[in-house]
This record gives sequence, structure tokens and C-alpha cells, in this order.
Amino acid sequence: MDLRTVLDLSFVCSKLTQLSEDIRAQTNEVVASNDHIEIIKHYDKMRQATALIKESREALSKMEETLSRENIPAAMRNAGVRTLTIEGVGRVSLGTRWSASITNKSEGFDWLRQNGHGGVIQETVNAQTLGALAKEMGQDGIELPSPTFTTNMLTYTSITKVK
Repeated sequence: MDLRTVLDLSFVCSKLTQLSEDIRAQTNEVVASNDHIEIIKHYDKMRQATALIKESREALSKMEETLSRENIPAAMRNAGVRTLTIEGVGRVSLGTRWSASITNKSEGFDWLRQNGHGGVIQETVNAQTLGALAKEMGQDGIELPSPTFTTNMLTYTSITKVK
């Protein structure tokens, strides 16, 4: 990035931090009013602002990811370099990360066991499924046993735009 862009970005981030403090003060003020309509309107504006910031951040993150996973590795390969040290940046190297998934759990587990890799198999319970079970049981007046399980209920606000 050129110096002007770096300075502009630094200014924007500084301004965003300052705006966050202003918003915090306004939030405290509107919450203190105890006017649920004004609080909800304030919340909606904050959601919109957060969405704008998220969109910008995601655009930068995609560019960063492309540089990291495609552009820099290609340039370094073309230069015949795997690791180098750049003053003001640090040591830069290309690494690899592997990932795998099982498309057929039963067959995959069988293969792993038969080939001496059964130790990587872990029995798990999906967190959302367990939460749904806790909700269902809670609605029936039954709780998952403590301390074996911890159950939390979170209240949140949902806004659906009216056409």
C-alpha cells in the first residue's frame, strides 16, 4: 500500500474508534431514557452501521486472503524463494495446511479403524443439537443434570423489516 493509503486507513480507524466512543455515550443516554421504541431505533441504526463496517472488513479480508494464499506464493515460487527476511516486515515463508473431512461417517470410521487410525476418532455431540435438547427439556420443566451439563438461555432482539 502506498503511504497515502496507509495514512488514510489509519485516520479512518482512529475516527471509527472515536465514533465508537460517541456511540457508546449515545447508547447509554438512550438506554437511560427507558424508552423502548427509541432504544430499538438506536439498536437498528447500530446494526446497520455494524453491517457497513463488516462489509468493508470482509472486502479487506478477502484481498488479504488472496494475497496470502495465491499472489505471494506464486511470486515467491517464480522467484525460487521459500523463505526470506524483509526489513520492517519480518521472516516470510510459505507453509502448507492440510484439511480433510469424512463424507460417509460409517465407511470413514471403519477405514480408520481397519488401518490402525482409530485413535483419531472422537465421539462428539453437536453444540446446537445439545442446545435444542436443553430448550425442549426446559420447556417441559426438565433441566439437563448439573454439573455434568451447563445450560444457558440467552435473550436477543430480532428485527424483521416490514414491507
